[in-house]
Amino acid sequence: MTCWLGGVGFNNVTMSEAVDAIVTMARKSEKPCLICTANIDHLATMQGDADFRQIYRDADFVVADGMPLVWLSQLAGTPLKERVTGSDLFWALGRASHENGLRLFLLGGLPTSAEKAAENIYHRFPNAQICGTYCPPHGTLNDPEEDARIRRIIAEAQPDVLLVGLGSPKQEKWISAHREDLHIPVSIGVGASFDMAAGMVMRAPTWIRQMGMEWMFRLIQEPRRLAHRYLGRDLPYLLRLVALTVRFRWQRQGKARDEVRPAAGS
Repeated sequence: MTCWLGGVGFNNVTMSEAVDAIVTMARKSEKPCLICTANIDHLATMQGDADFRQIYRDADFVVADGMPLVWLSQLAGTPLKERVTGSDLFWALGRASHENGLRLFLLGGLPTSAEKAAENIYHRFPNAQICGTYCPPHGTLNDPEEDARIRRIIAEAQPDVLLVGLGSPKQEKWISAHREDLHIPVSIGVGASFDMAAGMVMRAPTWIRQMGMEWMFRLIQEPRRLAHRYLGRDLPYLLRLVALTVRFRWQRQGKARDEVRPAAGS
């Protein structure tokens, strides 16, 4: 079942179901698949970015990365089963690689974070198949020579799943621009997952994540970079989305009551 929030259709899956779907796509899909790990920031960004909005429309699979989206789905009356974060998905795919031989490539992250994240995957899952890592030098992603180098390295590695940690919407746009010519079975934007898995960026404790306050934890760590994004754009957008969701549910409930109300004179 698909749950619609902010104009985006979410696949209603658990983490385990998401991993099973990814493994199936990697093994059986006849076309390159794009998976998006959406949060409120993504939905807010696409309000002013038509290209990003179209990428989400073209995505083959969308999961809810943030707790506010899970709560909104409950408010809308179409509850998502659970949050499926890119950071947790990274480890779950490491386990799947260990168990199924799934070949993973890690692109992006802070310098050396992809390599350290791969080492930590091997520490937990010694039979995992990390077929390559690469971190483009800062500011070179739009350079044609660097772009060609990235694509050549990935093509030579022949991964089943390409994990891209370049930040959003940059990572989704890069995948969208190249997924047809690379023809990697599955590509996923995973944000800062490599940095967190490498221990280079601290992730919020579980209790903070369960409260839906992971954004606040990150804001405290990087106030200059994130204050305008989180407080100036994402929070106002979230409040508008809550209001729209409440109004939509009231309208739907009112329509349902009208449909069951006996006709006058009956």
